[in-house]
Amino acid sequence: MGADPPILQSSNPPADYSYQYPLYDEDTISLSDILLTMAEQLKVIVLVPFITVFLTFTYVQFIQQPQYISWATVLLPENKLGNLGGLAGLASQFGVNIPMESSADLSSPSLYPELLRSRTFAEKILDKKFYTKKFGKELHLLAILTHGDKKQKISRDKLIAKAVVLLNDEYLAFDQDSKSTFSIIKVTAPEPQFAKELADVVLAELESLNRYYKSQTVSEKTSFIENRIAAVKGDLEKSEKSLKDFNERNRQASSPSLLLELGRLERNVEIQEGVFLTLKQQLELAKIEEVQETSIVQVLDKPQVSLKPSNKNIILSIILSGILGIGLGIMIGFIRSYADNSDIDERKKLRRVKHLFKKKIKDIIKDRRISGIVSGLMLIGLPLFLGYKSANPVFFGMYSTKLMIVNLVYVFMLTVSGSLFIYLSSKK
Repeated sequence: MGADPPILQSSNPPADYSYQYPLYDEDTISLSDILLTMAEQLKVIVLVPFITVFLTFTYVQFIQQPQYISWATVLLPENKLGNLGGLAGLASQFGVNIPMESSADLSSPSLYPELLRSRTFAEKILDKKFYTKKFGKELHLLAILTHGDKKQKISRDKLIAKAVVLLNDEYLAFDQDSKSTFSIIKVTAPEPQFAKELADVVLAELESLNRYYKSQTVSEKTSFIENRIAAVKGDLEKSEKSLKDFNERNRQASSPSLLLELGRLERNVEIQEGVFLTLKQQLELAKIEEVQETSIVQVLDKPQVSLKPSNKNIILSIILSGILGIGLGIMIGFIRSYADNSDIDERKKLRRVKHLFKKKIKDIIKDRRISGIVSGLMLIGLPLFLGYKSANPVFFGMYSTKLMIVNLVYVFMLTVSGSLFIYLSSKK
């Protein structure tokens, strides 16, 4: 028998179709994959930042209303005991209780923030006139904040109420740092010169109002001292008369009882004289304080004209919008890349989601029960919306601008839902 032919060995190993590639090759994303996706979506990544930067620059430069800040740095003194401190001990002997600590009143510097936000203060500055470029002439601050140079349609009280809200929310601010002894009064306005002039008026009127309350307090103190002087003077005269009568009756007081009585009478006269002199001194000090015109508030920095708006920073706005645009562009790019390159099952799911959204929205619109419930509830609430009167009505003597818009939208939605309900019911 012949030898078996030799078995030829192939240089290539047999194919192993059960070989699986490592999972990380399919499930992980490498830097090259990210760069490749960004390169593919470069148009979107460049276009989106351009749009955001362009819109931001256009808004900040041409549309956004500039706001200018003018401020004054002031030093408010601490509450201290007034000039009646030396009188408290003596006055207490006559049943008059004078507190040893200063009580807070309207002249107290600590109440400056509340005074600045008060209606009393607002009414004082609302009648001041200011020139603005917007109107090209001088107008009262009340007109500038409300109706402008047009004829007013609502009462003055309602205009003042509206102007007080604007002043406190947008124009006036009081910053007081607990770590610093200084406080800052800020005025924000759409024009730099107007902001500066308004800040000057605010500072002057605050000082004037503070002096008024201070003068009122000093007047009350003066009246109190004068009443006490009259009472003490009567007591002093009685004590002096008693001492004189005793001396006339007892020209040589030698007995212990007479000496004791003499000492008592002399002490009464001495005490009454001390109290009377102290009251006279305090009365003179109070009169000096009453006519004193200087303010208790010291101004470190007076208001100045602002050189640039406080709410506009084009460079920072462009940088932030550029960063936002780049991030948004990359995100949109990856979403588009995923939608374009995902497998068939994923694309089917996305199409199904899109189809379901459209279908459910149509179902909601075509459902007679939904439109009926919506129109029924809105019909029940209609008298409440239409019958509500605004605090500052503009339209029909009932509605403000915001409430008028809400009511128009409400009536429109009610009309649409009601018409839709009637239409769907007629088809059944």
